[in-house]
Amino acid sequence: MNLFVKQLSTTTTTTTMLTLLLWTARISWSCATSTSGMTTRGLRVNKCNRNPQLKQCQQQCGCECDEYWNVKSSKLCKDVCDKINNESPIDVLPWCTNYNVIDACDGKFSDKWKGKWKNSMIEAVMDVTYMKAYGRNFTLNFFTDTNRSVDDELLPLALVIHGGGFNSGSKNNCKIIEDSLEVASRGYRTIAINYPMCGAYWSHVDKEFPVPEFGTVQGSGWYAWDADKPLYPPALGLQDEQCKWGGAHPGAHPDQYRQAAEVANLAGRYAMEFAHNKAQEWGIDVDSTICHGTSAGAITCYEMVLFDTTIRYRLNVSGIPSSIPELDDLKVDVAAGRAGALSFPMGRNVTQDTVDTMSPHAAVYNLHGVDDDVVPIEGARFFMNVLAEYDVPHYLNEVEGQGHSLEDWQFDVSHPERLNEMFAFIDDYLPPNKPLCDKISKKKECKNTDGCTYVTKPKKVGECWNRKQKTYPKYDCPVLSDNKGECLGLRNNKDKKMCKFKKVANPNLGCQKEKSKFFSKMNEIKK
Repeated sequence: MNLFVKQLSTTTTTTTMLTLLLWTARISWSCATSTSGMTTRGLRVNKCNRNPQLKQCQQQCGCECDEYWNVKSSKLCKDVCDKINNESPIDVLPWCTNYNVIDACDGKFSDKWKGKWKNSMIEAVMDVTYMKAYGRNFTLNFFTDTNRSVDDELLPLALVIHGGGFNSGSKNNCKIIEDSLEVASRGYRTIAINYPMCGAYWSHVDKEFPVPEFGTVQGSGWYAWDADKPLYPPALGLQDEQCKWGGAHPGAHPDQYRQAAEVANLAGRYAMEFAHNKAQEWGIDVDSTICHGTSAGAITCYEMVLFDTTIRYRLNVSGIPSSIPELDDLKVDVAAGRAGALSFPMGRNVTQDTVDTMSPHAAVYNLHGVDDDVVPIEGARFFMNVLAEYDVPHYLNEVEGQGHSLEDWQFDVSHPERLNEMFAFIDDYLPPNKPLCDKISKKKECKNTDGCTYVTKPKKVGECWNRKQKTYPKYDCPVLSDNKGECLGLRNNKDKKMCKFKKVANPNLGCQKEKSKFFSKMNEIKK
């Protein structure tokens, strides 16, 4: 068998390789490091000692007691963590000595990966600390295909970001591990990250009132990113009551949710920086980066493509670090997500200025269930319209009859084209495969450059724009449109026209990139 799982030492920064099946011990932040005095009363010690592979025993071993996410769906872990004073189950529970992530996740993988990781060439380095924020350490898992030697080949970097409404979730979720295995098997050095969620930084604010300015009201609003100590002691479920719902839930404060993706974006950039610093050791091509996630993870990926750290919604309220040049130089080239969308609060819109800071290779793929009642399909369609306005390559695959959870649908082994479609889109746009055609001024040079075409017509195109404001999200006017009737037919709830129409010079003349091969392939499939 070829898989090795590496473990980060809790006392040094050195990683050591464990043989085959050992699962990494969680880094515990508890002040007490001794397990003396701990009790496992009520945890069926004898039963689990006799048969450690019992489902409930394995679930206990997988509990992450230093986390703070929503405990409504993890009562078992809450009970376990309470009984062992939030120490690591790996360290405390005797039946967890041989706990390993392969066996724990194997039964939860789809048929595509079930029983295959241990026999694959994918190697994992688990629980590597990449940053400290809000008084807590945040970690990542690194996955790589050992057939692609780091000494011989630099591969693009891939971030895999978990979902969970910005209040829950983990990089150690088996679905996220399966995502990471798949991405790594496709030729990417892959990092799956944990990032700060609501419980790390939020104190209660009545949602009928605005969030106070940062640092002005103790115990209300945002905690300091650079705090030395955590807002709550690291323990399962310790967080503000408003954090026990997903960010889009009516119980959450709306302004907190609007900025949650900024926090995740910043964490993602620190993870990129960390990975770049290990580029030689891990075999990473620092000039090519993709991001893959589901729900809140997809939203984070889209944020990372669109906005650097200079873009902040109400910075005076959140205190989130901004304008960090070394992080702003890091670019995500292609984001490919499931069930993601973006909303744009006033003052934090996509503009030509923000587009100019993006990777010149930027492109976005989104897989979305038409029946999604968590992130409605309308939000994804709106997001695609925004990308279209600024000529950012994009593709929305709308899946009829599917809701928010699309992992099983996408990983269905009887339909390999579902995953292949996403990776075909990524391959089509990831540098260095995409030439910067708009930088070429001469017609002959353009025609002789693969991937470029010289456009001479039409000389003018229709422009449909908001009568009072040109930027989103005031009203959804289809900016480049030759359909005058459709443009002028857009009205508000008082039946007033919201858009203007006029002919303007075609901004897409001259040397332009050829139509994507991905879309040609998709058109062939549809035929």
